Amino acid sequence: MLNFVYGIYYSFLPKAYWRGWRPSSTVDFVRSAILSGLLEFGLCLYLLVLGFWHFLLIRAQQLQGASEANVGTQMYFTALLGVEYVFHPLSMLGIVLAGEGALRAWAAYFTDEVVPSFLPRLILLIQEQRAARQKEASFGPEIPDVIEGIPGEAAELRIFSRRPKEGWRASITVAVQGQFYEIERVENTTGARSFVYILHKLQAGRVIRGNYSYDPPQT
Repeated sequence: MLNFVYGIYYSFLPKAYWRGWRPSSTVDFVRSAILSGLLEFGLCLYLLVLGFWHFLLIRAQQLQGASEANVGTQMYFTALLGVEYVFHPLSMLGIVLAGEGALRAWAAYFTDEVVPSFLPRLILLIQEQRAARQKEASFGPEIPDVIEGIPGEAAELRIFSRRPKEGWRASITVAVQGQFYEIERVENTTGARSFVYILHKLQAGRVIRGNYSYDPPQT
């Protein structure tokens, strides 16, 4: 039961914010997500209706002139105030969150997918982009790679790079000067080019994995 309650809270958050917590079962976590989506939808809808009621009370002075008018005129003024309320920033946020709650409950119920809330995901995205910029800045200015071996001819190449190459890992295939090489391993060393990629020419019959293309620096 306690894990089910925790699941309601953690279903709002991306996995990066779970801090080691894991659901006891997928079924219970999906149920927690359904309930969390319904709670988000219901609470936001309640706050929207309550806020609209207070908004009408504040604008009651505007409706006094229409209190003796016919029903059509009164409905017109009410609709006009309703449109104004909908486009208020807080009201728009409430509508978005209510829709998000309904979507999260629907996704969990019909597809068993636990969709985290938009705001934590946005915060996580900002944090990841900031961390990526800081990591990129820590490598220093860009400098050309250094290659040991003749690209396209040598059976083994060693590529010394200042920055890690995205997607490059062991067993990945890299095309160099029209020849396919397989990354045997990745090493780290000291100096300006601390990432070392050891490539071996792909043997006949080996499966091509990834197939990245690499243009050696001009020497």
